[in-house]
Parts: sequence; C-alpha cells; structure tokens
Amino acid sequence: MIDFIDECGLDLEAIGYQKCKDGRFSLTSGKLEVDSQEKANKTGFDRGSYYIYNCPLLHELGEECFDYLSTEIGKGLKKLLVKHKLGKRSRILLVGLGNPNILADALGPMVLKEVELDPFKKNLRLFKFIPNVFSSTGINSFDVVHMLAIWLDVDGVVIIDSLATNSLSRLSTSFQLNDAGMTPGSAVNNLGHKLCKTTIGVPCISIGVPTLLLAGKAKPDWPDELILAPKDIHKNLNNVAKIISLSINKYV
Repeated sequence: MIDFIDECGLDLEAIGYQKCKDGRFSLTSGKLEVDSQEKANKTGFDRGSYYIYNCPLLHELGEECFDYLSTEIGKGLKKLLVKHKLGKRSRILLVGLGNPNILADALGPMVLKEVELDPFKKNLRLFKFIPNVFSSTGINSFDVVHMLAIWLDVDGVVIIDSLATNSLSRLSTSFQLNDAGMTPGSAVNNLGHKLCKTTIGVPCISIGVPTLLLAGKAKPDWPDELILAPKDIHKNLNNVAKIISLSINKYV
C-alpha cells in the first residue's frame, strides 16, 4: 500500500502537479488535483486535492521552523476547509487514528493531546476522539467514527494518522493533506473501511506524516512486511505533533 501520492511512480507534473515556490528552512511543497477518474486510475489514489510538504531539516532547526511550517501547513488545511465550506461555525470532529501504546503509530493521539479545546464552552463546535485500534478495543475505527459523526451532527471530519514511506529521508519530515479521506491501518496493510465523504456522509480531510519505513523498499532482500522506525522517533514525533496541532489550533 502506497500512502504518499508522489511515491506512486508516475511523473506527476505530467498530470498537473504544481510545485509551489520554495519556502524558508528548505521547505518544498506542491499540490495535485486528482479531478478525474482517469487520474485516479493512473495514480491509484481517490479523487481529491492533495498537498505535499517536505522539510528535511525541520528537526534540526527548532521553534522558529516549527512555527513557520505550522503556518504553511495550516494554509493548506484552510484551503481544504474552505473548499468544503467549513468555517469557524462548522462542527468538526477531530480523529486521532493509531495505537497510543506503539510510538511509531501514535501520531494521531499525540496531536490531539496538543489541540486546544474548551469542553465547557456553550456552543462547542470542535470534538476530539481517539478510537485506538481494533486489536485493543474490538471495535473498528470506521464504525465508531461513523457513529460519532452522526450522533454529534458534525459538518466535517479531520483525521490525523501515521503513514508509511518508501524513502528513509522522508521519515517524520513530510506531510500530506488531502480531502479524499483516509483508510485506518493503511500504513501496515491492515486495511479497514475508508473514512471519506462517501462513507461517513460529510467531508473528511486527512493529515498524515510518515513514521514507518517499508523495509523491502529500503533493502530489496528484506521482507515487505517488516516495518522500520527511526531510533529518535520520540523526539521527532513530538516535533511533528506540535506542528500539526498548531496548524489545527490556528485554522480549524
């Protein structure tokens, strides 16, 4: 399973990939509109808007870089929200997918811990939920998110999860945003039902960061089912969680 659209093996510029102007701190970014079934078939990714951000030096540069990157990612998030007419009065369910007990899969829960929320506010419009994983709860993430979206009568869902990558250099330094939704467990090929507008009934925006490396891609004689994570993942995930939570706090 390929999580990043720019790792699908195609020349994306030939089908409309737009590289944005390079930013500070060696940030590069781009956007691809998968706006036809032909593009979806070619890439293997569902129709939607995809934003990619790569900042290979982010863990070496500190707070100023984090603030800058959170703003740039927040702008992309805002564009997806505006596309689906989700504003400051919209009711949004924030979902942190992953296993909080396994660090390499804990990005979603880590982000939501940093997201600011006032549960006693009279007109509460943001809701946070961490469904954990099926092996721990016996409940599929899709089922409980679908139920909550209906019960809370939300206008949209924002999903945060760990992704897998083919490139060692991208671990914890790349971000992908899209409004095509997300499939829980896709990074480890443990596929559930996809969380998307078609299945949930409201727009589903996903934010993903690669925290896992498919070993077979790094070294051909290693098995594909072997998943690798960097030794400094705790520090890196704390940084990434801070960046994403800042983006959500500013723009959702």
